[in-house]
Amino acid sequence: MEHSLFILTQEGDRAAVTFNDAPGGLAADHGADLTTTTVQEGAEASGEDAGAGAGMNFWIMLVLLFGFMWFVVIRPENKRQKKRKAFQSELKKGDPVVTAGGLHGTIASMDDATITLKVSDSLRLKFDRVAVSRNASAQAEGEGVVKK
Repeated sequence: MEHSLFILTQEGDRAAVTFNDAPGGLAADHGADLTTTTVQEGAEASGEDAGAGAGMNFWIMLVLLFGFMWFVVIRPENKRQKKRKAFQSELKKGDPVVTAGGLHGTIASMDDATITLKVSDSLRLKFDRVAVSRNASAQAEGEGVVKK
């Protein structure tokens, strides 16, 4: 009865396979012939081919992911920011507005950084200009369309 023993050894970047076809045990015990094959060249050649394809697929997927993120997240957010900046630059005295906190009022005065809102006849509140989120009259017009 024959036994075969395969031994895989690795030293650094070299790998070797040893075949032992000795009957009845290990080669060292019976003085059988050992055959050693180094598989370094074959592994490198097939590894480079597989690695090149995998590397290219990685970059293609990375570009597709970036493109998806651009069209779904970044581009719409940039449009919203431009629209918001345009709205805030077009504000003028007397416009009915709503702040980010939900406070309704009319612009009494404004400068580059702040807006004073008239909430009632005797109450005026000062806010940062960026706190104004929308025009109150545009919201009322939108609700009128929905109610009809």
